[in-house]
Amino acid sequence: MKYIYLRTDFPNNRSHILMRNIDSNNKELRHYLLVLSNSGKLWVDVFWPFDEDCEMHTRLITENQFWHTFREWRLNGLVLGDNEKVAKVLARRQLHKKRQNNII
Repeated sequence: MKYIYLRTDFPNNRSHILMRNIDSNNKELRHYLLVLSNSGKLWVDVFWPFDEDCEMHTRLITENQFWHTFREWRLNGLVLGDNEKVAKVLARRQLHKKRQNNII
């Protein structure tokens, strides 16, 4: 597996740091090995649908920047995220987008 390190800074001050496996061939799904949110949530080994809005706020970072941020946020405490809940939210969002596209 080959990884790239990303940081997503949303306009609402929420941030994620991500390790993405770029060996994944699926164009619809992004395979992340670890997702850490500045709100203290940690997800490990998740597949997320491609999200154009999210991509606009995402930039490459170095591995050192990733681990520095990880340690910094970890000192503020981590809670294991619920992957099933995340998957349901993302699935609902995708269905909503498809319905809007069909209406237009």
